[in-house]
Amino acid sequence: MGDLERIFAYIDAHQDEYFSQLGEFVHIGSTASCPEEREKAREFIEKKFQEAAVDCKRVPIQNGNALLCGRKEGRSDRTVLLYNHYDVVEPGNPDKWESKDPYHMVEKNGYLYARGVSDDKGPLLSRIQAIEAILKVVGELPVGIRFLFEGDEESGSPSMMSFAKGHLDEFAKYVQSDVCFWENGRRQGDGGPWARYGVRGNCAFDLKVKTASNDVHGRMGAVIPSASWRLVWALSLLKGPDEKIRIPGFYDDIVAPTEEEMKVLDAFPYGEEAQKEKLELSHFVLDVTGLELKKRLYYEPTLSICGLEAGEMYKGPRGIVPHEASARISCYLVANQDPERIAANLKKYLADQGFSDVEVRYLDGTVPVKTPIQIPETPILENAAQLVYGKPLIKEITQMGAGPAIALRWGKPGLKIIGIGPGNTNGNHHAPNENIRKEDYIKSMKMLVAFLYGYGEAE
Repeated sequence: MGDLERIFAYIDAHQDEYFSQLGEFVHIGSTASCPEEREKAREFIEKKFQEAAVDCKRVPIQNGNALLCGRKEGRSDRTVLLYNHYDVVEPGNPDKWESKDPYHMVEKNGYLYARGVSDDKGPLLSRIQAIEAILKVVGELPVGIRFLFEGDEESGSPSMMSFAKGHLDEFAKYVQSDVCFWENGRRQGDGGPWARYGVRGNCAFDLKVKTASNDVHGRMGAVIPSASWRLVWALSLLKGPDEKIRIPGFYDDIVAPTEEEMKVLDAFPYGEEAQKEKLELSHFVLDVTGLELKKRLYYEPTLSICGLEAGEMYKGPRGIVPHEASARISCYLVANQDPERIAANLKKYLADQGFSDVEVRYLDGTVPVKTPIQIPETPILENAAQLVYGKPLIKEITQMGAGPAIALRWGKPGLKIIGIGPGNTNGNHHAPNENIRKEDYIKSMKMLVAFLYGYGEAE
């Protein structure tokens, strides 16, 4: 029996232990509102690193959450970086969860349910467990491994981003590697695993306008300026019925898809009918379908009005002219858009259109990161997927959600960043009944092991 077979057998024999550890990990409610729970999460990870015989360094962040950086050398000079985060979003209404306790992991029909079980504690822990399995069976790794875990990704990664900017030389030491596997991946049904070649960017803004010192009776609406109307008029300038975003320069930096990317996109199995049924839609925006739908999904940036506030309607109906109104807007960006440039252009555009009274507050943003699909790691991933799943690797142009991947590129320019992991397309991230399938959890561990061995042996 070869090394891979022995490691796979070890993983199979320890499944109950792995899931027990996962239940313990997700029981820690490491949200932004619970700093003591995030400390518990760090201590849990450090303990698992110690048990796996992986060196770990805690990197304190002033006024922030520490990075946990693991390290283990291998036979080959090649090195793989594994990025994850140990914070989770708030669980929401417990009554909407299978267990009625979002931090108590429950099993149903082969799925595990809990906050953080897929985003991102399950993928994080499974990677430590996979490395531990190799070391327990063989005693050494085929390639070098680096771990980088952060504690506030769900809040925009302020700790890691500030540390990377202020201590770039030190941060670069923690991310030096040949390829990075991003926080998670996906699998649709019983198909092959997905590899996601990049991470989208984003930016978010609060818009606010004040027209008077207080609300007045609605009978004064003919003479007292309305904050709600001012805001609505300003928002109407940002996007038209043709779905085009009207901020000057918004599309200027976008990179057009290559011929190879369009082939990958055409082959990508997007279940549009299932999506329409799930959301009770008769059609998608602009009635797009097929390849054009997938092209809009992956190459068209977005601008959404995430919330509107005026008049305090939640306090009951009031016939008033509101004196204050606010909105939050967000954009999801594609390569090579720059959120800082978009922020500057948005402020100037509203002012030029006569809305200098609308305050624009830039909240945060990340630069999108794109990884070419035609890289040497792709055929190794394809072989690992076929070996473990018995099905072809599904290549996804990029992760649909945003993340702080650009910080890793600051430390290692050109770093190849690919998302793989145990998630599924109905994982309910950030929603009630977040879940992961037990089969996917174990297979993702094996696929990582298979890749590492293939990577160590490749010329």
